[in-house]
Amino acid sequence: MVFVKGKIGMEQIKETSGKSQVVERTCLILRELGRHGPRGARLIDLTQRSRLSRPTVHRILATLCAENFVQRTEDRRYRLSSVMYELGLNAPSPVGDPERLRPLIQGLADRCGDTVYLAMRTGDFSHYLLRCEGAYPIRTHVVSANQTLHLVSGHSGRALLAAMPEDEAEDIITRASRDRSLFGEASPDSFREEVENLRERGYGWARDVTFIGVAGLTVPVPNPRGAAYLAVTISSIPQRLTQERAQSLLKDLHATAQGVSNLIEINTAI
Repeated sequence: MVFVKGKIGMEQIKETSGKSQVVERTCLILRELGRHGPRGARLIDLTQRSRLSRPTVHRILATLCAENFVQRTEDRRYRLSSVMYELGLNAPSPVGDPERLRPLIQGLADRCGDTVYLAMRTGDFSHYLLRCEGAYPIRTHVVSANQTLHLVSGHSGRALLAAMPEDEAEDIITRASRDRSLFGEASPDSFREEVENLRERGYGWARDVTFIGVAGLTVPVPNPRGAAYLAVTISSIPQRLTQERAQSLLKDLHATAQGVSNLIEINTAI
């Protein structure tokens, strides 16, 4: 091992496999801050989650704040700064070209006969990357491909909120509560119950909550590195997408979501 003196202090640098211990620890802290969202994390939260010593975490945070990658809030929490957002604008989308995922989404639509969506989280919103149609003649053309809705306005958003840390989801719901129309036919309180049920069950089914005459069955796409940022949703009329039928579609829906995750992982590894 060698020692390097810098802004973070005297730190050991691992030469094994050419990895830097300081950089590894800094990346760990940044990931934890990302998981805590805009509300931020306390020093003790980061210490417990990272299993690093308090002085080490404090030194890393001090450097990240000095470099404007992290902000310290008035209530002594730490969160990612807008500089990270600016860097992210130049990063490639983890999805890449959504069209390569179309066969999976269209395959599910063909098997179930209904409309199937693939949506991606962007901040407080869900952006609908794909919409694929099944053969059933009565369709629910409520959301189009390339359309963006608030997370509280659609079935996919419910799955994405359920997949993130509870305090981050609550912050988003609270901000949305300033405009009750965003919740459609639901209320903020009933919406919270839906998200909690989805979090416990791993899927969400509801009817007449986004729009009258629309039912949705939704699941988050597994993300091995953290909270899900994609969701797959089946949408149809309530008379067709009953709760009983939704149960029979769950296995195929989960398999499709896992297939999307696997394909993205393959692309990421290349």
